Amino acid sequence: MWFDSIASTDEPGRRELQGFVYSVRDFLAFVLEQTDAFGFLWESHPELREQARETFALDVAERGVPELLQAIDEIPSEALHAHGLEGRPLRFKLRVLNAVASLWPRLKPQLSIRDWLKKIIDAIDAILGSLVEAAGGAGGIIKEFKDALSALA
Repeated sequence: MWFDSIASTDEPGRRELQGFVYSVRDFLAFVLEQTDAFGFLWESHPELREQARETFALDVAERGVPELLQAIDEIPSEALHAHGLEGRPLRFKLRVLNAVASLWPRLKPQLSIRDWLKKIIDAIDAILGSLVEAAGGAGGIIKEFKDALSALA
């Protein structure tokens, strides 16, 4: 699914972090597009769906993603190491994330989708939060947008 290719790398590093950012972007787009599965996010406030789409397109995808991708190249190696964003620690995080993501095709009831969404958002945050911090806040809009969607779940 979204994280298969980066989770299969034995020695992940900056390239996989960049792939992770693209995969998170694609995952968030998927959540916004799949109205049948994720319509519960907008049940109480349907007007938020269009705001979310606009914010995603203009702020997350157009600004936040390129900003974070560029910042990844500039993160000091010590910061990557301190945040577990390389090698074995990153491989573990990516494989946990992929394991949760791979449950998607088997989910059926609404409650399971809600629970799954919370789990995958937590797994994303285990990497994204550290990455944004190590990058000096670059791409923080991605994390904040993800957090806002999580609050709706």
